[in-house]
Amino acid sequence: MTGKRGYGEACPVAHSLDVVGDRWALLVVRELRLGPKRFSDLQAGLPGAGPNVLAQRLRDLEEGGVLRRGVLPPPASVRVYELTEWGAELEPVFGALARWGMRSPV
Repeated sequence: MTGKRGYGEACPVAHSLDVVGDRWALLVVRELRLGPKRFSDLQAGLPGAGPNVLAQRLRDLEEGGVLRRGVLPPPASVRVYELTEWGAELEPVFGALARWGMRSPV
């Protein structure tokens, strides 16, 4: 990933974290799981992420092949972000993280 520090390991887990391991990255993916969203929709769903951080995560995730920018067909014709087919394959990760998080001892 250009301009980004990675783990530099030949390990699929490390590579996955290189792509979606930054703060807010998986939460951006969470927001896009139900369909395409505008930047303002993502901001509303992630109020703790500042606009600059959100914009950077969107760029990183697009560069990593997790999401793409698109345009809704008329009459909407607005720019949106949506998961790629590869990004949508993260769906089981959310189920596993949810189950794991619900069993948290703290």
